[in-house]
Amino acid sequence: MGTLRAVIANLEKLAPTIFVPDGDANGVILGVSDVAKQKRVRLSSVAVCVDITIPVVIQCGEQGASLLIAHRSPFLSSTTRFTGLPQLLLQQLLKRNMTVYIAHYNWAMVDGGMNDVLAHTLGFKVNDVFKTPIKGTAMPLGRVCSVPKDTSFKAFIQYVSKRLKVTSVDYVGNLEDEVKHLVIVSGQGINSEWLHLAWEHGYDTYLTGHITHELATQASQLKVKLVALPQVATEIPGMSRLTQILRVEQPKVTFNFLEPSLPYSTLLTQP
Repeated sequence: MGTLRAVIANLEKLAPTIFVPDGDANGVILGVSDVAKQKRVRLSSVAVCVDITIPVVIQCGEQGASLLIAHRSPFLSSTTRFTGLPQLLLQQLLKRNMTVYIAHYNWAMVDGGMNDVLAHTLGFKVNDVFKTPIKGTAMPLGRVCSVPKDTSFKAFIQYVSKRLKVTSVDYVGNLEDEVKHLVIVSGQGINSEWLHLAWEHGYDTYLTGHITHELATQASQLKVKLVALPQVATEIPGMSRLTQILRVEQPKVTFNFLEPSLPYSTLLTQP
């Protein structure tokens, strides 16, 4: 058994808040936030997840977990009134007296964090950091990776989908083109500004977990190849790795990673 403060202090060391943009949910968003009180709270079980859902909260209760570490907050930082599903979720968390800790951009950007874990999982060597302006500050948003020479875009897509065990991938670009300069950003790690910045730096391929019609149109015009895996597939490796690190560093506490499944299915309508 350990203390709540010891676990949170470890999280703050692993994912420092220097990499937290303004307005991003981070740290303790529910439960015991006072440091003195955290030192008095004993815990034996901690749950780690990507997204907080009602089934996840129920599972935490069944496992006796009093701390839930998640990648994304289910609540908007500006929320002052809870209705609908957020209200139901909040009620479930309060019912179980859960403390909720969010490790979002800080865990994604930090050295050894989510993006580095994603690169390692895909078997790519990290050569550089993809820095982007967020709220006027240069942030290490993604990673610049090398791929074997003469890798076609089609072979690249097939390879990454196999490594992450996904069955559907959205993409933009000519499948016969070669992948030369790759940027990877986990989660919803792309917008118009970041796409254009990648183009300016000569990165011809951009892998992430999010794509829209607007971004696809822009990428097509810039001739930047886009690969959009299911978002959660790009985030599972990083949160799983965080769980493993915490297990090693705090062996007196049980850490369980609640691996998610895709909340949707894909139907192939054409043979």
